[in-house]
Amino acid sequence: MSVRVEHDYYGVPVWLMKDYLTQLGGAETGEDVMEGDGWRAELRKAERRHIGSLSVGGATVIFVGEQATLDALFEKLHWKTLRGGG
Repeated sequence: MSVRVEHDYYGVPVWLMKDYLTQLGGAETGEDVMEGDGWRAELRKAERRHIGSLSVGGATVIFVGEQATLDALFEKLHWKTLRGGG
């Protein structure tokens, strides 16, 4: 049974998220759509977050696939999206 999971990745622009997903076996199959073995991801710019005068953008990704497949993908993607320095 497929599940749908939406994640926001602040500090990771759409172009960089596409690169990460490509490194994890995905291929772009449409405008801002990536597909890998057992998963699909639709990407868009995340709504900007404002903290005082700071404004941060990023990517919102909607993943579709089997839960076990997505869990394995998220584990690998987590390491790519970690940001040092705060």
